[in-house]
Amino acid sequence: MKERACVQVKQLIDHCLENPKYYPGPHNLPAPRTSQGLQQLDTRRQMLLIWDALCQYIAEALEAGRAVNVPNFGAFTFEQSLQEDGGHPSNPRKASRHLRPCFLVHDKLKRHLYRYPGKEEVRTGRNEVSVYQHGRLEFLNVVPIAAGCYYTTPIVTSAITQLFRAIGDLAQRNYNLDLNFGFCRVRVHERDLQVGYARRLTETSNAAVQMQSTPSPISKTWQEARLSKSMMNFVERPNSAEVRRKRNRTKHLGVVSCDMCSISLDGKSLMAR
Repeated sequence: MKERACVQVKQLIDHCLENPKYYPGPHNLPAPRTSQGLQQLDTRRQMLLIWDALCQYIAEALEAGRAVNVPNFGAFTFEQSLQEDGGHPSNPRKASRHLRPCFLVHDKLKRHLYRYPGKEEVRTGRNEVSVYQHGRLEFLNVVPIAAGCYYTTPIVTSAITQLFRAIGDLAQRNYNLDLNFGFCRVRVHERDLQVGYARRLTETSNAAVQMQSTPSPISKTWQEARLSKSMMNFVERPNSAEVRRKRNRTKHLGVVSCDMCSISLDGKSLMAR
């Protein structure tokens, strides 16, 4: 029996755009950029750009030791454990926290994955800490993603919402999916789900947690702005004034070339007479 092909990110985007009746929203039309120095993209490249920005934003949060909850899909989070290995020098208890990346499936998606028990993601031991209790779980914020892509927030919100809605619909119809997030790979195969994280993510997140073993005062939290560095550098900021000047010169050249053609044609007609 031949194995069915997997739906990857590009096929998922095509599925959303080819069915605007079931996945409505402003993402179905090419949207203008918030910077005049950037060209307008077609709908497919527009959604691919938003997907790439989404993956980089989640990866940045995970590398800093922060978990991210994606609505109607699941939570990219960590399971933490305390190990008596000396810890950080500033840690008085001489114990260090170690994080293991895991994925908690949303109930709406898990309803269709009846072969996915999720036992390896939940520890029920007396001394184990729940993945929801490490205190750094945050919901997905689309504002920095929109700023990094130079799109308005409704465009990005609509695209992300309908993409993950389509994932649930395809899983319900027993499609196999292979979603590459960059920092991990989520595979849905025969009503089962498997998640493979990159090794560098575990090393980076644990190093970040060790550096943050001494909490900073609450007063500093309101004084320091927490900006997404990955989104600030996701798309190079264009020189809008120079781009406008180049476009105007191109338009003027087109007008002049049309005038020269009309003059030459008039000259030939006069000579023919």
